[in-house]
Amino acid sequence: MPTIRGLITRGYFPVELPPAFSSHVCGNVLHTSAAHLPRDFNLDKASKNVAHNLLKYGTQRRRLGIPNPTNYFRLARFVSVNWNQLITIATQSPLSLTTPASLRPPSRALVRRIKFPVKEERKALVRSRARYILTADISQFYHSVYTHSIPWAIHGKAASKAQRNNRTLLGNAFDKLIRASQDGQSVGIPIGPDISLLIAEIILNDIDMKLIGRGLGNAFRMIDDYEFGCDSLVQAETAREYLQELLSEYELNLNNSKTRIEELPQVIETLCVSQLRAHQINSAGSMLQKRQLIHYFDLAFTFLRECPKIAVLKYAVSRLDNVVVDPANWAICQHLLMQCMVVDPSTIKTILNQIIRYRGMGYPIDGGLFQDGLNSVIEQHAIVGHASEVAWSIWALLVLNLHLSDSAADRAANMNDSIVALLVLDAHAKGLTNPGVNFANYQSYMTNGDLYCEHWLLAYEANVKRWLPSVGRADHVSGDRCFSFLKASGVFFYDDTASRTAEYEPYEPPADILY
Repeated sequence: MPTIRGLITRGYFPVELPPAFSSHVCGNVLHTSAAHLPRDFNLDKASKNVAHNLLKYGTQRRRLGIPNPTNYFRLARFVSVNWNQLITIATQSPLSLTTPASLRPPSRALVRRIKFPVKEERKALVRSRARYILTADISQFYHSVYTHSIPWAIHGKAASKAQRNNRTLLGNAFDKLIRASQDGQSVGIPIGPDISLLIAEIILNDIDMKLIGRGLGNAFRMIDDYEFGCDSLVQAETAREYLQELLSEYELNLNNSKTRIEELPQVIETLCVSQLRAHQINSAGSMLQKRQLIHYFDLAFTFLRECPKIAVLKYAVSRLDNVVVDPANWAICQHLLMQCMVVDPSTIKTILNQIIRYRGMGYPIDGGLFQDGLNSVIEQHAIVGHASEVAWSIWALLVLNLHLSDSAADRAANMNDSIVALLVLDAHAKGLTNPGVNFANYQSYMTNGDLYCEHWLLAYEANVKRWLPSVGRADHVSGDRCFSFLKASGVFFYDDTASRTAEYEPYEPPADILY
């Protein structure tokens, strides 16, 4: 059963953020002090999420959301208290391959019980009984969820509408807490916090069970993607119509560009993935390994053009975990990695992991290469608001103790993104930027009101770190009961020592390569 501590320490901040962003201290403090918190923690005060624009891969983007800690505490407490009932509702569907679970020892508060590679096995099973497949994707699922549909899925639509004013009803209470965490908005739930996974499965489990009741049980679902095995073209078309009918009841829609009917046979696994997996790179023999490395990345670059919707380069880089690059080939390997980084900045996290690995083995790092390349990524993406590319580039510069160029620092400092802001301020504090960087944009958010707006993370953390002064004479954090309590308790959300202690982590191929 997840606790308040677990849901906040390991289920609050999105896993896609650089490692310096942490909610561990906050979770420990709020769990320990839950019965003695300032009364303002229990008020139904609305707040806004911190938004962070994330690049998945290629051109695919999503908007991460980090709720205010006061609201997320109330959500975590609610889920912990009502866990048995909620998890029973969320785990009924035999179609789901992403059933939530609270496991020990967990990397996250809630994890998917069935891992992604099972998808290929389920594909083979479903297709063995079919002549056609219907592949369906829900359009902008997390951003389109109607929060009032939470009680519909838990209690039934008719019963929920009849008791819409009953605040003690489980679904109504959950709905209200979610809306309060996003400024009262009833459309969309934040991507990133683990509680959103639970909400998604509660809603989609209800849809799954209705599909099964209509005889559409030869299927599976992974998050918000469906595949149905059908006997005929007519059955596939009927299934598509019924699925859209069900989704409409929940104010959801199919993504027509990703929803299609195909006649079997079709490949189980994309060929580019299987060919990269089969490619061998020897760890011995520098000349042979050099040719293998070049051929391997040539394949990856070719497949990137052929399969732009698949995280080809992230997968290709992650497979280097199985190789030890010969010192004689390390220079060309760095050049190939930089090519990946510039072409697809979603690989920066994976590439930095390899750089840390080889730095620990005593290999020389071409600081000039990476400093120039990362600054180029920042300059290119900051002006169009691509926050995750900028954030991970700055994080890599911090880990490698490299400088932000004046142009890169200035462009980043003009972005309205709290994640980027704290990374730039950290780089500035460590002397990795020009002392004259203009932080007027960030300074404007150092007010009491901003503690409950979309820049609450910057407004709080830059005050705790003493990186920026409050607007006006009074300390804006000390003037708020909830955040002054967090500050007095030593809570921080950004660990400015993390870049100096970054370590290599054995990396698994990214799950989204299988989408």
